[in-house]
Amino acid sequence: MHDPLQTEPQGDEQQEEFAAPPAEQPLSFMQRFQQKLAESRYFMLSCVIHTGIVIIMGSIVLYKAMVEPPDFVAEGGDGLVSSTEDLSPPPESPADAVPTETQVAPTPNLNSPTIDVIQTTSTASTFKVAPQQVNVKINTNAADLAKATGNIAKMGGGLGGLPGSMKGRVGAGKAKAMTDNKMKPKAEQAVLKGLVWLQKNQASDGSWGEANKGAMTGLALLCFLGHGETPESQQFGFTVNKAVEWILTNGAANEGRLNMRKAFDQPGVYEHAICTYALGEYYTMTQDYNVKELFTKAVGYIVQGQGPGGGWAYSYDKTFDDLSVGGWQIQALKAAHLSKLGIYGVDEALDKAMAMLEKFRGPKGGYGYRGPADLYSLSGVGILCQLFWKGERGVLKKGMEWVLEETEKNKPVKYQGTTADLYAWYYHTQACLMFGGSAWTKWNRWFQDETVDAQAADGSWPPMAAKSHGNLQNGTNMSATVYRTTLCVLMLEVFYRYMPTTQGS
Repeated sequence: MHDPLQTEPQGDEQQEEFAAPPAEQPLSFMQRFQQKLAESRYFMLSCVIHTGIVIIMGSIVLYKAMVEPPDFVAEGGDGLVSSTEDLSPPPESPADAVPTETQVAPTPNLNSPTIDVIQTTSTASTFKVAPQQVNVKINTNAADLAKATGNIAKMGGGLGGLPGSMKGRVGAGKAKAMTDNKMKPKAEQAVLKGLVWLQKNQASDGSWGEANKGAMTGLALLCFLGHGETPESQQFGFTVNKAVEWILTNGAANEGRLNMRKAFDQPGVYEHAICTYALGEYYTMTQDYNVKELFTKAVGYIVQGQGPGGGWAYSYDKTFDDLSVGGWQIQALKAAHLSKLGIYGVDEALDKAMAMLEKFRGPKGGYGYRGPADLYSLSGVGILCQLFWKGERGVLKKGMEWVLEETEKNKPVKYQGTTADLYAWYYHTQACLMFGGSAWTKWNRWFQDETVDAQAADGSWPPMAAKSHGNLQNGTNMSATVYRTTLCVLMLEVFYRYMPTTQGS
């Protein structure tokens, strides 16, 4: 039935319904531009906002990079700052310069980003005791200490064959050195408390500190090695092992640069030398073949980085010589010499360094920063490094007398004194022991009790009052605390860590 409300189109009306609509007029360029702009206004607004954020954040980063000082700041040769300059990998040593090795071990690939093939002689699974379950008693007299450490030389790692200058670290040699050099029982107790603090504050990856980990880990490892500890040690073995594995892993990933970066900047040359120094001592004490290639390559950077004047500088720049930088390089090279690996260029570099030191000696017998002068903070560096390598006491007597006189009159060894300089004391302590006689008698009387009594209850050493020697001396962060604690432990280990001997031992 037809719906009366529905009308059907008739004739022309029906044709008009299906006819094509009239053509639209084309838009002008400006109309099209305005249309597109309206359609994309939210996208454009987002671009503007994000561009502004990038500019603001970039400005903040640039400002900090230009204004804020790095963790290590050099002030008159006392520390470290940052610049950038790469150093190409050192040349390979001639084949006839390295003694033939009889050991058979996997060769680590130092150009690999990982180091799965490198393992130390003692891993966690090979320890006879769990790392945290042994609590070694802190001995209070030399006789008890001799009993506690006498078995170390019988363990693996070649401790029975230590060079003469390192024999005081273990067994009867340690007890004799402590007695001969007049070490008080409380000083050895302070050393052990310091080592326990370092053990507790080692990062899970085996390193120490928040920044400049190459330097902090090297200093901490030197403390354990100075006490005769190896991966076989009951209380500290796992700590030593983790530290060495961290150095191997990160050193290999950075082609032997132990500042753990792809290039050497100002603090990097300090870090590299300190960590190389520690790795050299570790090899000498353990004969761990797995560190040999990394250590050899690290030493090569130091040999190659020496300038024509016989010294070293920031970023291994060879246009000037810096005694603060050079002191750590010389200590690392002496460790390389003691390793008996015959690494190419080591002895020659030490000979050249001695010529540089002669040029830096001041009129009073002290040593300067980048030329001849008498600087208290660096005179111990010059004296110690010369005694480490063919130095004659007669030639150095004038400088030693000046250091002692300056200490007595103007810069007393007071941990919280206004002139306190832990960096200088680290070198003076070793130099005075090596020099011997009244120099050691005086310095021992000044430094031993003062250093021990300054130790905090937890085993670390607290911030110092003096403000003139960089933030590591008076800072409160972990790196600063590790720095102070390691230098103080190394100072107190001086009684047995290195014995005064001739150049070859």
